[in-house]
Amino acid sequence: MNIAIIGAGGGVGREIARQIITAQILEKHQTLYLCGNPYGDSAKTLHGFKADLLDGYAEINPNIEVVFDPEQIEADLIVFTAGSTLKFSQSGKSQRERLSEQNAPLFHDYAKSFALKEKGHELYIMVSNPNELAVAIFSKTIHRSRVIGMGAFLDTLRFRKEIAADLNIRRQRIHAFMIGEHGPNMIPLWSSVHIFGLEGQLLKDALVKIRQNLSIREFPSKLKDVQREVQILIQKCQIEEAYALLQSSPPDIRATLKPFITHFSGSRTLIGTARATMDLIQTIMMGSDALVAGQITLDGNFHGISGTIGVPFVIGNRGVDRIIDLSMAENEKALLRSSAKKIQQKLLPYL
Repeated sequence: MNIAIIGAGGGVGREIARQIITAQILEKHQTLYLCGNPYGDSAKTLHGFKADLLDGYAEINPNIEVVFDPEQIEADLIVFTAGSTLKFSQSGKSQRERLSEQNAPLFHDYAKSFALKEKGHELYIMVSNPNELAVAIFSKTIHRSRVIGMGAFLDTLRFRKEIAADLNIRRQRIHAFMIGEHGPNMIPLWSSVHIFGLEGQLLKDALVKIRQNLSIREFPSKLKDVQREVQILIQKCQIEEAYALLQSSPPDIRATLKPFITHFSGSRTLIGTARATMDLIQTIMMGSDALVAGQITLDGNFHGISGTIGVPFVIGNRGVDRIIDLSMAENEKALLRSSAKKIQQKLLPYL
């Protein structure tokens, strides 16, 4: 299996490339394509990055190719990290609206290029944001079962981590999902939470305590309130205080807003995003089906929803095998339908 990283000159792309090599998931005869923008900084930095990788990991490197034209890529797995990232907006437009305007043309160009040359088995992992827009545009020219967005996959890992932190246990013991939109309309599925070694009333009591009486119906408004406070602190460069503010919030609020602080701190979420992407890559390459969450394009086959949104599904080395209809609470379903409508309204001008 050959792997291509689109946007390999960016921070996330570089880190994913490094982790692919150090994890040794590609053999010597297989190829890692580093694809960048011929008119940007990567026109020169990617050649240096390749040389650095060959120097640093000489014993374990696969074949590494630097390319600037998608036509030159012969990959089975394409990881898309290219495009602009979130910035504070001084205009009346939302951050994600500005991001959609900037990245939609890039998504369309690459989607058309790959559609013209693909063989029909390639898988596409979309890391770029807005994640739903990236998945939706690629799914217009490439079969939707082979286009997977990292949004809900990453959000789910963060959600499990925050629950585990409150219970002082390892994340691997937590089964939980975060679905919906990657961003302001994500939905924590508390009804899906179960924990290895914690059953019955003990589990119920533990979850009631860490949720701090915040209902799923109140979650969106509470999230907006805390986000406003966090934004004020970030604009004042009070990053430590922003993290401290979040520590008193329940796990779903922390899972949603901690990455926001990290991104605007200047550090960005490079390592966490790359590590999560690697988890999904390794899951696919193992060849065994696994239950995950991620952004995919639906056709009415999950609670009647059509369009792109984060949901749970089974993935294998051929892409999305089947969508899993979790037993959700009614208020979770209502939020999901509302989120789906909002997403489609946002996406429509760019499709």
